[in-house]
Amino acid sequence: MRRKHVLAIGGRNSTVDKVEKLGLRYSMVQLPGWVDERQYTSAERYAVLDYENLGELLAVCRAWHRLDPFDAVVTFTEYGLENTSHCAIDLGIPGNNLAAVRVTRDKGKTRALLDEHRLSPVRHRVCTTLEDAREFLAAAGGEPIVVKPHDGGLSEGVFIVESEAVLAQRWERSRAARPGPVLAEEFLSGPEFSVESLSVEGAHEIVMITEKVTTPLPRFVELGHQMPARLGAADRRRVADLVTAFLDLVGQRTGPAHTEIRLTPTGPKLIESQTRVGGDQIWEMCELVTGVDMMAETIAALAGVVPPSRTPVAPAAAIRFFGYENLRVLDVSGVPEAERAPGVVRVECDLAAGRELGLLVSSYHRQGYVLATGEDTGQAAGRAESARDLVEVKGEPLGPTAD
Repeated sequence: MRRKHVLAIGGRNSTVDKVEKLGLRYSMVQLPGWVDERQYTSAERYAVLDYENLGELLAVCRAWHRLDPFDAVVTFTEYGLENTSHCAIDLGIPGNNLAAVRVTRDKGKTRALLDEHRLSPVRHRVCTTLEDAREFLAAAGGEPIVVKPHDGGLSEGVFIVESEAVLAQRWERSRAARPGPVLAEEFLSGPEFSVESLSVEGAHEIVMITEKVTTPLPRFVELGHQMPARLGAADRRRVADLVTAFLDLVGQRTGPAHTEIRLTPTGPKLIESQTRVGGDQIWEMCELVTGVDMMAETIAALAGVVPPSRTPVAPAAAIRFFGYENLRVLDVSGVPEAERAPGVVRVECDLAAGRELGLLVSSYHRQGYVLATGEDTGQAAGRAESARDLVEVKGEPLGPTAD
């Protein structure tokens, strides 16, 4: 009997884990910087190329499909989403919904759609010049705004702008993060959460609501997460209703979504959404707490095989990142002690003597993490922080921290 064959566009070894967990075969297209021996030794076929180049991607995948047809195509990487959807259409196989991908990848389109349907409306403007942003800031009447790349990710280029004095600098840094226009929008106050969901044939399940810890303003780089979010029943219901309505609106069909919201004084407001699992090991934390393997269940639904059973491991989970900046590392100790600390699932530490650390401007610039579980959200967060603090880093400053 033929084993089903999945095409994977990018991704880490976690994608391979899920395919193999289901007993499927896979072929993979991978970026040069992400090549991994395990991937190319266990893949049916393996190509190294920039999968944002649609023409080259389709040429390779069409040839493979003629030789050994695919049953589904998947990606769980931000910048692979749109072209993976194009592959699904071109090859005539199940994959992510292109319409949902396009409207969520372009944050300006997301805002326009929400406004059109009067769902979580937020004042915003797609800006192509600094003067556009200056006019939007003036119209805000002294209230802060946020600038961000229109199709970015990983917290790159996202800044609060409180006044005209800092606008030009933060505008330029946002423009430098990604090509194209910048989205300016009103700053939403209140605690921030992410919502992890899984859709199968248009039916949406809210898997988890997660609390978020970020850098002090003006940046929004994420330094930690914990789940389940400590929300009352009414707020939890309002958040779930908003996200479900949004997924219906964008036409999400089969696959995960990671949606960020703020609980403002007037209720939950949607910040942005991506049709992929949450990064920062949020997908793993969901597995630990709920038993829901969003990647494996997505692959199973698209490939038409039985999904894995759901077996929770712990009531709560948390992650804390190492986020040093403007530092020359002289010595690192305490990693083994952190690994043995209560509730710790894993410690990943990229800090090493001699490494020079610049400004923490995106998720890529963090230096590892501590993942922990607990009997409740507070205990899990406390365990992750305590274990992280067992890792002692000695260093010398490289200079004053820039804005």
